[in-house]
Amino acid sequence: MNSRNINIAINLLIIILEIIGFLLVFNELGIASLEYYTEDSNLLLLISSSIFLILLLKNEEPPSWFKSLRFAAIVSTTLTLIIVLTVLSWTTDLGLHHLLFGGSMLYHHTLCPVLAIFAFSIEKYDKLNAIHGLCFTIIYAIIMIVLNILKIVEGPYPFLLVYNQPVIHSIMWTVVILAITYAIALILKKVNGKVII
Repeated sequence: MNSRNINIAINLLIIILEIIGFLLVFNELGIASLEYYTEDSNLLLLISSSIFLILLLKNEEPPSWFKSLRFAAIVSTTLTLIIVLTVLSWTTDLGLHHLLFGGSMLYHHTLCPVLAIFAFSIEKYDKLNAIHGLCFTIIYAIIMIVLNILKIVEGPYPFLLVYNQPVIHSIMWTVVILAITYAIALILKKVNGKVII
């Protein structure tokens, strides 16, 4: 099996798993689930994998805008997995096992991010800009912080509860998460295309 067919198989699998995950989370939380970075980043991954699958099937070269979109999708879903392992596992009462394997989280916290990292290590994109990997996270942070300040939404993550913590804590969380995101982008940039099949 050549690399093109492997890419087709992996992206098709990601699409299937993403759809299963969204069916589960929409059944449980409805449209409110889109408040979560997890769901938004996985939606971006679903979109990028669908576009990439079409490009692969048509034997077309990915355009530059797609490379940035794909990079942002992989970075953001990787961040989801990292935040689950390092932050949510001890700041919520759900427990690490449930966060990784419970319901839709099996797909959106674990399987799809891991598959996305593997897919990205096979794919090869030139001149990736690490800043592009941060764009989605920055947009999400701005929107959700403003919505929390305006009391339109609450959370949904502990570090977004701006009225439950000092302002300096909110700033520190934002800086730390953006720094982690940038580090992930730099690492993934080096990993990109390194697995030869």
